[in-house]
Amino acid sequence: MSEVVKTRRSVLGAGRGAGSELAVSLPADPGSPRQADEARSARLRFSVVVVEDPAALTEYVAAWQALADSALEPNVFYEPWMLVPAIQAFGGGGDLRFVFVQAFDPANPAAPPILCGFFPLERKRRYGGLAMPLPFTSLALWKHPFCYLCTPLLRAEYASECLAAFFDWLAAGSHGSTLLEFGFTAGDGPFWQALGDHIERHAKPYYVSVSFLRALFRSTGDTEAYLRASVPSSRMRELRRHERRLADAGPLEYRALEPGDDVDAWIGEFLHVESISWKGKGGRALVLDAFSREYFETIAKAAYRRGQLMMLALRLDGRAIAHKCNFVSGAGSFAFKIAFDEAHARHSPGVLLELENIRLLHARPQIRWMDSCADASHPMLDRLWPGRRTIQNVVVGTGRPLGDWVVAAIPLLRLLKRKLSRGAPRAQGPKRASG
Repeated sequence: MSEVVKTRRSVLGAGRGAGSELAVSLPADPGSPRQADEARSARLRFSVVVVEDPAALTEYVAAWQALADSALEPNVFYEPWMLVPAIQAFGGGGDLRFVFVQAFDPANPAAPPILCGFFPLERKRRYGGLAMPLPFTSLALWKHPFCYLCTPLLRAEYASECLAAFFDWLAAGSHGSTLLEFGFTAGDGPFWQALGDHIERHAKPYYVSVSFLRALFRSTGDTEAYLRASVPSSRMRELRRHERRLADAGPLEYRALEPGDDVDAWIGEFLHVESISWKGKGGRALVLDAFSREYFETIAKAAYRRGQLMMLALRLDGRAIAHKCNFVSGAGSFAFKIAFDEAHARHSPGVLLELENIRLLHARPQIRWMDSCADASHPMLDRLWPGRRTIQNVVVGTGRPLGDWVVAAIPLLRLLKRKLSRGAPRAQGPKRASG
């Protein structure tokens, strides 16, 4: 168990623009099988700093990025170069707070703190995990319109200690919330293992409100073997015919963004292709919203400077007919968006570009997997990428007894609602006149 030592205001100052700090020490558990690791961590002192003014985040960017680079589980959407522009574009309407968990060594007070965890949270006046919102203030990992994963960043060697400090901060209750939702997090990786271990060891009730599978690419080291195992031979023959038909209309080439290329031109080309795709016709293209367009341009340029941007294009007679944008983080990568020209839809340019994406990923052995960031049961990617990852929403109490009771009661409330819905009389339509 963690012990609360003191509470004080952060050096960032007072008021809304300030953070608050909660210091905790973590004694070793003599009964744990990881006594050596816990003895090491027991020498450290953990503190939680809560930043409420986004402008104050600049103080943490360097340590935040170092944390992301060594995270237990990579999440490109929570890296600072990607999240700070999102806060500026989409964070104005939410009650946001950014929780940093730091570790200090009391035996070496001159040493800088180690940033061990980052949790961007949004405070909501009601918990909306049911069709009928519950009147309890809740916290949730922040998810903006272009955030496709909300797994928090934890330093791998201090993951369990970081979670313990975070839950101690929750239990202290300064946030005034009853429930916490770990929404849109990976449900089958090391983060869930660490969270599940903490929940189990502390006998905390929890509830999985949403769980679904989405496509995941895992490199096999051999492109052709991968395609033979993933794509039926009849489908491959059909796609080769589509490729030949396109080539009959003019020079056909696959291109990938390389160092030294004009990234502005690539970004502009992607935005144009998306604007003439079904997304443009459906009002969902990035160019149709100034905030969305600026956000994408900002993060794409930042990723390019950092070597974390992948862009691919299929060009016919020099003009792009399909375009794809991915972001890289550690040994993983995330498929952000793909678009194709509707005028060539009958020849499946988007699928052809996805095949090229598979070839390119196999040519880059440092990238071991790619998250599709797609909805469940995606009609194209589910056929091309046989791997799956679990995405889930996990609800826990913040430490108040009421929160634990609410979490335990949610399954019963959902069952009761379904029963009542089935028993409710259906609305009758107008009767037809006879004769």
